[in-house]
Order: sequence, then structure tokens, then C-alpha cells
Amino acid sequence: MVCQDEHIINRKSSIINHSAFTLIELLVVIAIIALLMAILMPALQRVREQARTVTCLSNLKQWGLIFSMYTDEHNGEFEEGLVGGHHWIVALRPYFSGLNDTDLFFCPSATRFIENSGGKWGHDTAWAFDSGLGLDHGSYGINGFVETNTRQGAHKHWKNKNVKGAAYVPLFLGANRLDGWPEAVDEPPAFDGDFNTGEGNNMRRFCMNRHKGFVNCLFLDFAARKVGLKELWRLTWHREWTQDINQRGMPIWPDWMNQFKDY
Repeated sequence: MVCQDEHIINRKSSIINHSAFTLIELLVVIAIIALLMAILMPALQRVREQARTVTCLSNLKQWGLIFSMYTDEHNGEFEEGLVGGHHWIVALRPYFSGLNDTDLFFCPSATRFIENSGGKWGHDTAWAFDSGLGLDHGSYGINGFVETNTRQGAHKHWKNKNVKGAAYVPLFLGANRLDGWPEAVDEPPAFDGDFNTGEGNNMRRFCMNRHKGFVNCLFLDFAARKVGLKELWRLTWHREWTQDINQRGMPIWPDWMNQFKDY
């Protein structure tokens, strides 16, 4: 009887020993999990980036409807602009105030307020502007050349939505300022994240690597699509852009932009 009990005990012990993981087996499992994570993380990041891009384009399409309603009620013309005193935030407020305008103002890749960034601009930085009704924030900006103000160079302004080649005229796009007046002589950022927000180079307000070599743009025909960063110089920002870019030629791209598609 004792021998039989010992045999049962030894058998149970053997089963327990065989059912437990050894240290080597645990390390192998951990290594496999780590390998799978390394494979899956880039794919997950791409999915997240695609989701942010789609949301951003959806925002711009809604802005297209807002701009369309405004121009339909104003003989096809856009607002005066910051210099004229009737900026797009003020002009369009009656058209977007009933929407979820908090999300509508922001590209999902740029929601950090400049006040909380220590004054440092980045791809994820949203601008701030006091329109007289409190501080507004956003990460989209208007092409100032579509506005009707009489600032210097007003002969270049489109002013009206009914223009030839509207599908190539930027209206509203990702930006680190709420407006901008790019010129063909504007140079691209010297490095990824070189944001000159002054008056000297307005193209840098829009040439931002928010979407892996692209920025999302709403055009004067109210269609929205991704625009390559180098493609920004191929768009028709103002009435004299084509002749200006033909005389000046395309800029010399800095090293960080060489990887992007040419247009």
C-alpha cells in the first residue's frame, strides 16, 4: 500500500514538473511576442496616421460647405481678410457656430496650443487669435490671396470663387498661422520643423510635414485632397503665380525634402 502511494505521489510530481514552463521556454515566448510587436507597431502607426488624415480631410470638406454658403450669399466673393478687418473667423462664424466647431478647427495631428508649447512651433501646434470674441485656436489657415481686401498686391487676389483653374487654387489648408500670402520666391523650410511665422516667408506657414510628406488642402472649387509638400509650389496661389514661378523656377530642396515626390 505504501509503495502504491509513493508511486502515485511520484507520478503527480512528474506531471507537475512536465506541465510547468522552463525559463528558456518563457524567454522564447517573450521573444516571439516582442518580434510580433515590432512587426505590428509600424502597421498600427500607419493605420493611426491614415485615420488622422481622413479626419483632417473630412474637416476641410465641411469647411468647403461653410465657404460655399458664405460666398453664395455674397455674390461669390470672399471676406475682406485680416487687413480689411473682416476676417474669416468673424465672417464665417454664423455658418459654423451650430456645428461642433471645436473639432472642426483642428487637424488631429495638430492640437497643441502655442501658449502651452513654450513659444516653440511644431507640426502639432495650433495657432491662437483674438477675433474680438475671445481667443480662437486652430490648425488650418486661409490663402490670403482669395480674400477681397485692398492690401498691397491686391491685384493678385482672386476675390471671387468663380475663377478659371479653381481646382488648383488653394483656399484653406493645414497651417501654423490662420492666414498666409506665399510668393514664388519663398524658400522651403531649411529643416523639418523650421517654421518662420513672420512676414518674410509665408510659404513656411503651410509647408509642414503633418501627413508624411503631405498637407491637406481645400481648393477654390471646394474639393479637398492631400497635397505633396513640393507640390505647394505648383499650385496657383495668386493671379500672377504661374508667371512668377516660371521666371523664378522651383526652389532647391533641402535635404529633408529630397525624399518626397517631385511635381
